[in-house]
Amino acid sequence: MFFVAFFIIALACTIISIKTLIGYSDFKFVYKLLIGIIIALGWFGAFIIKVLKLNTILSDNVYSVLSTSLYTLMGFVVILFIVLLLRDIVWYILYYSLKLLKFNVMHMDPQNLSLLNKANLIVVFVALLISSYAIFEGNKVPEIINETVKSDKISRNLRIVQISDLHITRATSDNRILSIVDTVNNLNADVIVLTGDIIDDDIEKVQSKIAILSTLSAPYGVFSVMGNHEFYNNVYEAKKVLEQNGIKFLFNGGTFVANSNIYITGIPDFSTMFERINLWRSIKDTKKEDFKVLLSHQPIIINSLNKSLYDIVLSGHTHGGQIFPLHLFVKKANQYLAGRYNVNGIELFVSRGAGTWGPPMRLLAPSDIIVIDLLKK
Repeated sequence: MFFVAFFIIALACTIISIKTLIGYSDFKFVYKLLIGIIIALGWFGAFIIKVLKLNTILSDNVYSVLSTSLYTLMGFVVILFIVLLLRDIVWYILYYSLKLLKFNVMHMDPQNLSLLNKANLIVVFVALLISSYAIFEGNKVPEIINETVKSDKISRNLRIVQISDLHITRATSDNRILSIVDTVNNLNADVIVLTGDIIDDDIEKVQSKIAILSTLSAPYGVFSVMGNHEFYNNVYEAKKVLEQNGIKFLFNGGTFVANSNIYITGIPDFSTMFERINLWRSIKDTKKEDFKVLLSHQPIIINSLNKSLYDIVLSGHTHGGQIFPLHLFVKKANQYLAGRYNVNGIELFVSRGAGTWGPPMRLLAPSDIIVIDLLKK
């Protein structure tokens, strides 16, 4: 259903973009065709990559170059579409408002083809500038978000460092994973947690990259839960490979942090059809006075919880919208976009993630790593 909806949206956006950008120009047909193909490749890039992923002839290096190029083009055409839309809204409002006020607006007529062509060139240039900045934002080291939680239930101070949504594929550079690992290891974490969508490719294609995560260091352990992309790429193989690299996978269960009453537990992702979420089983070994930390990839789980079950919830999934103004749609779909919330007396932390899905871009949604200091009162 998702892919059908995505296909319809991609087709509609392709038609609108082509019509708006070159439909009224006097470009030669060959140039119109070329521009049309580029726009279509961008909007349908995700589908093309799906097909390329099934192609066993392509080497991993060729696949990485093609997928990165297509996803980058996808990000550009999305930004181009948004800029075109905003341009037209502002242009038409301004034009007809001034016309109603009896101003001379002949020089602003949107039907002036010469003016429209110049405006389109400006839009393309602006979209390229924004895309360049978004690529920079998408590839820089995640920012550190520091949070503190105080409770009289906490028996000892503890530092948790949360990483989410790395989306490791064969196109992900080893250096980027290394830089994130080094950043996390310098934060003096007692516990490191990964809140899903760590792996986003065929497991056998990214084992060497996942192995880099084995160098994550925390005295009381590194834990992970399933995201929807682990589900897409064989969650049981993902679990096996992560645990081979020292990362404990939590499925409706958890563990006490040594010498404390702090219990870290995790549940499967909403998207799974073979592992049901069992909130009670996840905390069956705890007492009411224990401080319970839930790892859930999707933050929407918070609406099913109350203070008697968990004290804090750590989530990801949303990417903070990743590319503005997609924030609006992501927030509508997930209710909680990014940052800290208090819901039903429970502290919810939603990471924007340390990686990207699709376009290697971020716009007004910087990647992050969250540091949470649990302090006893």
